[in-house]
Amino acid sequence: MASTNLTGDRSERLSGAQLYMFAVLALVYACHLIDRTIILVLLEPIKHEFSLNDTQLGMLSGFIFALGTLIAALPLGTLADRRSRKTLLAGCIAVWSGMTVLCGFATSFLSLLFYRMLVGMAEAGLQPTALSMMADEARESQRPKAVAIIHIGIPIGTLLGFLLGGWVATNLGWRQALLLVGAPGILLAAVVLLTLREPVRQRTSSGEAGKDVPTSEFFRLLWRSKPLLHVVVGLVLLWLCTSSKSAWMPSFFIRMYGVDLTTVGLIMSLSAGVGGLVGNTLSGYLAQKIGGGRKDRLMLLAAAGAFCYFPLALVTLLSPSLILSVFTHFTQTIFYFMVFTPGYALAMDLADVRIRARTAALVSMGATAIGYGLGPQIVGFGSDLLRPIFDTQSLRWALVLMMLTVLWCGSHFILAWRHLPNESSAGEPHRNPAPHA
Repeated sequence: MASTNLTGDRSERLSGAQLYMFAVLALVYACHLIDRTIILVLLEPIKHEFSLNDTQLGMLSGFIFALGTLIAALPLGTLADRRSRKTLLAGCIAVWSGMTVLCGFATSFLSLLFYRMLVGMAEAGLQPTALSMMADEARESQRPKAVAIIHIGIPIGTLLGFLLGGWVATNLGWRQALLLVGAPGILLAAVVLLTLREPVRQRTSSGEAGKDVPTSEFFRLLWRSKPLLHVVVGLVLLWLCTSSKSAWMPSFFIRMYGVDLTTVGLIMSLSAGVGGLVGNTLSGYLAQKIGGGRKDRLMLLAAAGAFCYFPLALVTLLSPSLILSVFTHFTQTIFYFMVFTPGYALAMDLADVRIRARTAALVSMGATAIGYGLGPQIVGFGSDLLRPIFDTQSLRWALVLMMLTVLWCGSHFILAWRHLPNESSAGEPHRNPAPHA
């Protein structure tokens, strides 16, 4: 695991074609995050219109969306390992955007749940297609930078989702907010289909490219690579912690500090949006400079990010001061990306080239089903369960308990680091350079 020279090496510079692809994929991630997160800032007005409790809100914000992802992720990942990824991605964008528009026309809680499930099914195709395309387009030493560029769409989408959601819901209504953010995705689907190229798939050590790997073989390859297995579990646990928190933070600020929808939209856009931009940029820089070419360093960087996230989360949730709570919420978003960026770069580095899309799909399944689905549901149920003890503070303490999972996440990156020297090199794929390089 010799270190790569990261300064002055032209092979690590991204070409114009690479930058264009990664920029478009960043826009796709932004679209996906707007459609996914806007529902979070709309939970309170939806609750009042349909007379829902916190358990039902947890189902809407997480469980039903996760159910769609759980159904569709692995089949879409298998398709992405075998067929045109850009065509599949364009279709997924068109479907999730159309379903978001239909959410704005929902006439009942059940119809809203149905449309959100279809959004989840379509969005399950993003990670397998986008990350697989990125991994074939970029060399291993370029991937932390590529991951950071693509995932800059996450804080941008989060920022716009909370800003638009808060303002439009306050001034026009929650239905209009969903209509506003869903429609532009149809145009973005056309951009992906008509302007992106399909990267040439890299080859294995035996010279094979794109050979079908059965699902049973996929899981066997994953189980054999303990570092990859721990990275996948660590990423899923990261999503469990952070998605649970993100789903309930707008309601937390409203209930604990008495802020209105417009204010909570500004708070979330500042902490999750601006904080995410800072964290994504900084984590990409550190992953490239400190960890580029060194998987062991990327693993330790991810573990450090997880262990720093925990105390900041406690301050955010327990502080009596709104200003301090917002500041630490902003800061912990930076450390979230310290786990996220090296984690996804590692997943693509460690995965066999024939199963990259399915590896990303598996992370997406776990992240959405366990993170977005089970996590908010657990917090909502915990809040209702703790209400007889903590009354109006029940949501706060349900979130505090959920934050323990980020320590569990960090421990898996430590285990991945410990297993890395013992990883078998048998069957390790040959990493050809990107075709344009």
